[in-house]
Amino acid sequence: MGTSAVHRHHTAAVVIAAIAGLAVVAASCTPPAGPPPRDWVVRPVSITVQDQEDTDAGDEPYVIQVGFRSKLGVAGSTDVTVASQCRSGALPAADVGRVGATVPVPAGSADIRLDDVTNLDVGDLALGLAPLEVIGTLAFVTERDGIFASCAITDLLDSSLTPLLSDALELLIASQPVPPTQEQLIALITDNISSLLGVIGGLIAALIEGLGNPDDIIGIAAQIHLPTAGAFTDLLNGAFQVAGLFDPDLALGVLPLDDLGSGIRIRVGSLSPSTVDLPLGIPGTSYVYRSSIVPG
Repeated sequence: MGTSAVHRHHTAAVVIAAIAGLAVVAASCTPPAGPPPRDWVVRPVSITVQDQEDTDAGDEPYVIQVGFRSKLGVAGSTDVTVASQCRSGALPAADVGRVGATVPVPAGSADIRLDDVTNLDVGDLALGLAPLEVIGTLAFVTERDGIFASCAITDLLDSSLTPLLSDALELLIASQPVPPTQEQLIALITDNISSLLGVIGGLIAALIEGLGNPDDIIGIAAQIHLPTAGAFTDLLNGAFQVAGLFDPDLALGVLPLDDLGSGIRIRVGSLSPSTVDLPLGIPGTSYVYRSSIVPG
């Protein structure tokens, strides 16, 4: 091989090595993709009648769900939706809710879908791979008074609660600057979820007071579903416990609306597969509401 050929081969080798080196550098500078987003469904499963409201053969319990989500520090990211057994034409049969009976909620009739949710761990947050979302559902467990009546409560919640809740989420979550440290982030989430729960209680109290009771709301299950994973879930759980959000009188207890004879049962936790039974009731009437989170 001549000198010029050797030189060409040497030059080619240098160029190939340089390209390979650049590829390694480029790969090392490319941020990881992060955990893949997943789809979830918050599904009403059933209502068990322990003490019925009606004096006839049985109750007609059904569910209206309000779902909400908002990304921390992402203005305009708030979304609020309503799903109702009344609107979907899946109301229970007359008198089906006798004492001791479990009335199933047809799948899909009042589901809240949560698509493209990313569950974040501490490392994901540090790298800023995706914004943290605050996600929740409000399940209004209701007893049908007029079998042939309109969907008045569903319509009122949709027209009145939805915009007010959206404004509250934009203010407390979407418009907040993202704190620079993990500790400050946890403090912000804890404080603002406490504030959000107070706002929700006030909004619901005001709306129920003006309903005129076309149907009777037996109870409200308020659930905050935080899309966290691993160590970040443990850190938030500890912060919620310190803040009193896991206190038996609040997180899995009742925050009463005494003047309305109704109550809110609150649950705060990670968005993951689960099933929970939540006792609900007004004086003289008690139900157990079963709710599940399932992959979508």
